[in-house]
Amino acid sequence: MTDSSDDLWPDLTGEPSQKPPLLILREQAAKLGAKTSNIIEAEVDAYPDNKGRLHIRFTLKAPALNGYEYTLFKIIQPIDLYPVYFSDSDADLWDDNNLKNEREFKQYLEDVFKSEHTVNIIRSLIAQSKN
Repeated sequence: MTDSSDDLWPDLTGEPSQKPPLLILREQAAKLGAKTSNIIEAEVDAYPDNKGRLHIRFTLKAPALNGYEYTLFKIIQPIDLYPVYFSDSDADLWDDNNLKNEREFKQYLEDVFKSEHTVNIIRSLIAQSKN
């Protein structure tokens, strides 16, 4: 029989000092749906690799276009959250600039979301979904 004095684990109830990239992306996906009245939705998928990292894909979806999907970008996140590696679209060309912390990751996301390329894709999907 063991008692609490045999517990060698630390207190694990705290939160990480930085918000996980996966959570940030899920929040932004929900905001896109709300911003477009769900004409365009975003989906965030995550799967592990054999090196202990998460591969995360951010996909735009147009339900009115028979579920059309466009992968806007992918990231690789280590289990300890940062640095994050970024790739545009479906390419397997990873950005040499790793995003070292939550602040850098959010700034990079803002730049991607507000880019002319992203805005044009979303506007095109909205226009086609309304017809």
